[in-house]
Amino acid sequence: MERFMQQRATQVFDGYKYNGGGITHGDWLAPEGNEPGKKRCIAVCFYAYSARLMQKISEVMAKYHGKKYEQKALEYKTLYTNIKKEFQTRYINSDGTLAQDGQTTYLLALKLDLFPDTQSANKAIVHLDSLIKSNDNRLGTGFVGTAIINQTLSECGLSETAYNLLLQRKNPSWLYSVDQGATTIWERWNGYTYESGFHPQISMNSFNHYAYGAVLEWMFRYMAGINPDIDNPGFKHITLSPHIDSRNAIPTGQERITYVDASYESHYGKISSSWKINKKNGNIKYDFTIPTNTTATVILHLQDKCNKIKCNQRSLDKVAGIVSHKTDNTKSIINLLPGKYSFTVSK
Repeated sequence: MERFMQQRATQVFDGYKYNGGGITHGDWLAPEGNEPGKKRCIAVCFYAYSARLMQKISEVMAKYHGKKYEQKALEYKTLYTNIKKEFQTRYINSDGTLAQDGQTTYLLALKLDLFPDTQSANKAIVHLDSLIKSNDNRLGTGFVGTAIINQTLSECGLSETAYNLLLQRKNPSWLYSVDQGATTIWERWNGYTYESGFHPQISMNSFNHYAYGAVLEWMFRYMAGINPDIDNPGFKHITLSPHIDSRNAIPTGQERITYVDASYESHYGKISSSWKINKKNGNIKYDFTIPTNTTATVILHLQDKCNKIKCNQRSLDKVAGIVSHKTDNTKSIINLLPGKYSFTVSK
């Protein structure tokens, strides 16, 4: 990994020090375009990403191998900071927009914290949302952007937009492929259409090419809300934070997600998370299973006028297994011991 980083450090040209790697593929097969300038921007973003990963890896190594890796962690932290500064000089305009406009470039810059401050990041979130909506709630992303689009949207408070993308049936979208008869993930969004048949570039028109299946991460981590805790590896501590399809609170007649049920077989046992919306009154029922020898933090995101919480049909203070809880206007944070819990959030 260090040899990889050393090679990246040699890519000094065009008056810039931090250029990342090659630009052959960029955001491969992105419908919104993949010109050289955008490819280079993506390469710089991934150089920043690599520096952050190396910092984290070095910090873990330092726990077992001492000061040598503490110093490396500081070096990679400095490298990330320097790449970030040059990225801002190179790609952020005076009005806060990116010089390379597009869904993927905004996703990467937000995901990797490359904007200078919270205010500029918030403007970028609004612009990203606008890019998606002006594209008729369709994907503009290829292999790189699709891998992080819904995850990043939820992290930025745009879960409703993520759900809109998930449920989109026009090209390009996940369900468009399904509607064309897909039973696997395709390399191209339009690998086959009823109107035009197979894509003519036969040499790279794979129908078993999992890149776009990365949306499954979002379905587990945000729809179902099952997340590991980086400070307690292997799901020793679990975070359960489902993001509900917000339009379900008041049924509109549109096709929306009203029920989710997911589980993960961890080293400690099965972790399960499900939620269901009552279409008549908008109440939400959550069911969680926390395996033995673990603990969990449940985060319930509260919607307007739907903020009264009970567990196992009792108040939270009276349920064995609830270690602590705190509720504000937007969420309730509940710390749990192992067991099965059924929460209801009502008006």
